[in-house]
Amino acid sequence: MLDFFSRGGKGKPDPLANAESAKTHAEALKQEFGSAAHDKAAELLSALNAPSLELSADMLEAVLTLNQETQPLHDGLCVQYLMNARMPKVLESQLRGQILNYGKQFTEFYQYALPVVADSPNGVKIVGLLPLVLARILYYLTEYARWQYIRNFQPDEVFWLNVNQLYRLAEQRGLDSRPVFLFGEKSAATTVQDQYLALQMLAQLGNGNFSVKQINFAYQLLGLLSNRMTLSKQSGPEASFAVLLNESRPAARVDLVTAGEWARYWNTAELVEMLHNWAIMIEAGRVPTELKRLIEPGIDAALLRVLTREWAVKPVLFARAERQAVSDRQVEVAHRLTMLHKLVRRPDEELGQSPRGGDRDSYEDAANIRIYGFVTSRKRDKSVTPQPAISGLSLSGETVEPAPTQDFPKWALENISQSGLGVSLDVMGNEWVALGGLIGYRDAGADSWNLGIIRRIKRTSRERIYLGIETLTTRPLAASLRPTDTRLIDPTLPPDQVWLAGHISVFMPYRRGDKLINALILPVSLYMLGKQFYMTARGKHFQIALGKVLEKGSDWCMVEVELVQALEKLPVVL
Repeated sequence: MLDFFSRGGKGKPDPLANAESAKTHAEALKQEFGSAAHDKAAELLSALNAPSLELSADMLEAVLTLNQETQPLHDGLCVQYLMNARMPKVLESQLRGQILNYGKQFTEFYQYALPVVADSPNGVKIVGLLPLVLARILYYLTEYARWQYIRNFQPDEVFWLNVNQLYRLAEQRGLDSRPVFLFGEKSAATTVQDQYLALQMLAQLGNGNFSVKQINFAYQLLGLLSNRMTLSKQSGPEASFAVLLNESRPAARVDLVTAGEWARYWNTAELVEMLHNWAIMIEAGRVPTELKRLIEPGIDAALLRVLTREWAVKPVLFARAERQAVSDRQVEVAHRLTMLHKLVRRPDEELGQSPRGGDRDSYEDAANIRIYGFVTSRKRDKSVTPQPAISGLSLSGETVEPAPTQDFPKWALENISQSGLGVSLDVMGNEWVALGGLIGYRDAGADSWNLGIIRRIKRTSRERIYLGIETLTTRPLAASLRPTDTRLIDPTLPPDQVWLAGHISVFMPYRRGDKLINALILPVSLYMLGKQFYMTARGKHFQIALGKVLEKGSDWCMVEVELVQALEKLPVVL
């Protein structure tokens, strides 16, 4: 018997006397507990599971029915988890525990049916249900793997050994290709082989380069497309991936798997062709009918192109910068746009370089007039950058204390390359780290900051994670943005979002392919394609227009910038 989970105690089997009683019990649970009926079903299975359980065909049918009746509640919990990325950690842990426990209890129960043979009427009936039982076990194991990848973990060797043995059992008993309706006839027919291939293809995306939404989208896609692939015992030039059923590891490219009796092969040409066609349709502005329920913000043709590459018939080779290992070095790290803007502009301020240049007084007054309608000392403090202290004195002659030195988190530098760096860090204290996150980093003790984006997250242990960071720029410039079509910005904005009487932003050169372009990082709430702003950076003034989005975070975006005109001074709109 496969040992995926620990066993619970024995409970009352009355609600599971047969399929009809199970359906009645499920309806009663829904009426009494609502969505909590999901947990009640899992509790019932937990109390039932025991080594001494004597399985009957009626009991198995009852559990299959209870599973089918409560599965919509389970799906609802999964959607709730995926749609609330910023939920508190305690709530996230609780919700994830509910989801995994449900699959655990049903998977554990279904294992009692695996050793049964058709040597009696009861055994014949159970064996007839085995294709559905095996398909559901693999469905919940795939779901378990999905949550592992979402949290940047990797399923362990025991998991893969059990998965491969499970398919090996289905194949030996001739049950791997029998069509079943996983949760009723409303769903499309599937097979044990389809479920197994979906899990193996999902494993190819466990490299830490995909966000939660992207992994979930790939998971849903595989539910649609896994039947486009077929396992074969024979290798050949058309084989794309292979797996060894007697080993404790997932599938890999054919050239990485040793041929043998337990090797199984499959080709991804039909799957990739579907993805390619769908990408073309989305790029043309049409959403394929099959994907309408799956498409959401962040899911686009570009992701389909990436999946096409990951699941390609043959490995796609692309050049990457050579990594050089580094030891005994650390980098200081900061995050959040407001903090990064302060750090980027700090060296100029400490050197006493006025970003306003020669029009200091007129610009200062004009800025306050445009924002507030009149000048007061109280409002001036909120909108004007404080002047730097020189030799312990402010510019007004008053003695001031030097700014306290700020301590930044330090991450261990593992390697560097022309395009970025790899770092390792503790999980504790770095819960904010997420794929696609914008960060600033510098060598410990250095003055200038670089900007980068987290491109890869991989947990090397429960306490440590590895990050791959792409460098956006080593020369960021603090900038201030003021709309050209209005004389006011929101006066209720927090002070750290305002600089030089405008919105904070960071201007930088950005290399895209072989071309160097101008880019701007700004609050996402300001973005509108083609919108124009007056931008001030290093005492220079420009009128700019926003181009297309290059990168996007939860509260920031990076966009192309088109220069409309250079300005001698900022226009004053009264």
